[in-house]
Amino acid sequence: MFNIILALFTGILIGWNFHSFFLALNTPKILRTDINISQAFILDTNESNITTLTSPKVKKEDKKKPSEKNHKLIKTSFYSLLHNGLFSDAMVLYQQGGDERILFYRSTLKEYFEKESITNQEKTIRELLEYIEIDPENGESQLFLSDIYKERKEYIESIKILNELIEHNTKIDNEVVYNALIDTSRLYIDSLRELKSYEEIQKFLEAEIQRGTKSSFFILALAKHHIFMQSFNTATILLKEIEFDEEYAEQAKELLNKIDKNETNKEEYTYKLPLKKIGSHFTIEVTVDNTPLSLLLDTGASLTLLDEEKVPSSLTLINDNVILNTAGGEVSAQLKMAHSFIVGSIELEDFKVTTSPFIQEKADGLLGMNFFQKFKFKIDQEKSLLYLSEK
Repeated sequence: MFNIILALFTGILIGWNFHSFFLALNTPKILRTDINISQAFILDTNESNITTLTSPKVKKEDKKKPSEKNHKLIKTSFYSLLHNGLFSDAMVLYQQGGDERILFYRSTLKEYFEKESITNQEKTIRELLEYIEIDPENGESQLFLSDIYKERKEYIESIKILNELIEHNTKIDNEVVYNALIDTSRLYIDSLRELKSYEEIQKFLEAEIQRGTKSSFFILALAKHHIFMQSFNTATILLKEIEFDEEYAEQAKELLNKIDKNETNKEEYTYKLPLKKIGSHFTIEVTVDNTPLSLLLDTGASLTLLDEEKVPSSLTLINDNVILNTAGGEVSAQLKMAHSFIVGSIELEDFKVTTSPFIQEKADGLLGMNFFQKFKFKIDQEKSLLYLSEK
């Protein structure tokens, strides 16, 4: 038994010696293992860092077109500000941009304004006005603003912008602006004519002629207006000014021929007095002994009737009990004498009138036949004019 244990111990000792011998011959690869662990750690770090350190190709591609990438980033930022309701902030960025960036900004703004004007014109107008103050040289934006005003029938604002574009000689094509000015002016004149605002038409056209922009067009338009108002002498004088104009000579000569050949176009009436329409009736402004009054035209009234509460005390009483026949029936009134009765540029002295209570909105009485019988007269209801000529 003892011998067996001794033999086992001896074997273990011999085996350990062999193990130590082989270890001495084959050194453990601890350093290589450490290196492998370090490499594995690097591979597990942030991917972007690895790309930066080990991917020179990516860096090389970044350097190829840095301007294009920067512009895309800038344009995206500008676009985001616009569409997030930060227009003023976008304008700050606009002012900080150089020439190259401005091209991106302008193209972005053009697209933005076009879309916004469809849904919110008032907001677009406010922002366009803000932008134009920053970049007044961008004529396209001003022309676009003029188009919005025209679409909204705010013709005066539209025309004002177009005249400024012409005056400041922006880079935009002048013919485009001229055509827009003529088109908008026609629309404005038509709108005034529908409202029977004839004095406003004349004032507008005279002001544009004085300005000197496309004056031949406005001279022709003013001549047409005077023909419409049957002021043929004035129309003829205007047409003579453009009789040999390169663009409008043919139209001017055609109108002159019509005036000369049509005998009915000769002025039959000395006076043309404007009327105001109230419902289905017309009123005219008169002055009675220095007191201004507004009278309804009533050819059915035998005498002119004035509201007794509004007549001046200077009137002389003739008869305190007369019966006045009017279109509305008989009226009890007082007969009086006005020392001065003025209608337009016509003044009548010692003109008889009647006075009585008169209740009528926007009128102080009736202009009766004792006035009309003194003249040859015509009432043009379409043009709201009273034509008078002494018999």
